[in-house]
Amino acid sequence: MASERSAVASTPWRRAASVVACALLIAACQSTTRVGDRYYENGRYPEAAAAFQAYLASNPSDNEEVARTLYRLGVILATPQSPAYDPERSLVLLERLITDYPGSPHAAEAQLLRALQIRANQLDEELQQDRIRLVELEVDLTERELELDSLRGRLREKEEQVTALQNSIPPLRIEIRTLIRELASKERELEQLEQLKAIDLDQPPP
Repeated sequence: MASERSAVASTPWRRAASVVACALLIAACQSTTRVGDRYYENGRYPEAAAAFQAYLASNPSDNEEVARTLYRLGVILATPQSPAYDPERSLVLLERLITDYPGSPHAAEAQLLRALQIRANQLDEELQQDRIRLVELEVDLTERELELDSLRGRLREKEEQVTALQNSIPPLRIEIRTLIRELASKERELEQLEQLKAIDLDQPPP
């Protein structure tokens, strides 16, 4: 009987202890988010991210505080200048906010940030592809410039050959004219010899 009275008497104390424990847990969670908010507002993103992650890891009940924490942590992780930059993790948190807290005032902002993040990722991929294409074009340009230099070198050689041939033409023309004159002179001499020969054949021997 005494044990029953003791158990009954201890029940209110246990309930009170549970209430106090819950209150302390809630207070700890709230203090964690307040600390994270102070870090966030002062631009100390790594500390804010750590505080927000600790708050979310404590599995608090579904409430607007969770939605706000998800949004702020998502913003931190989506900011390229942040040391805690993690765009993939940011998308996961924003998806969770949009899915689990569609009625939150932060849901619309999360949808916009998520869309911007997805577009930024697409642009980043396109930029990487453009950089790769740029490198390929630069390599191709270098190869073509080398080929052009080679062709220019061969062209200079051909031009030198053409110049040499052009310079050799005047002496050849002079030599040809000289040979023509000599040939004409020899033809006249031969003609005269033929005439003398004919005259000698017409005269009878003495």
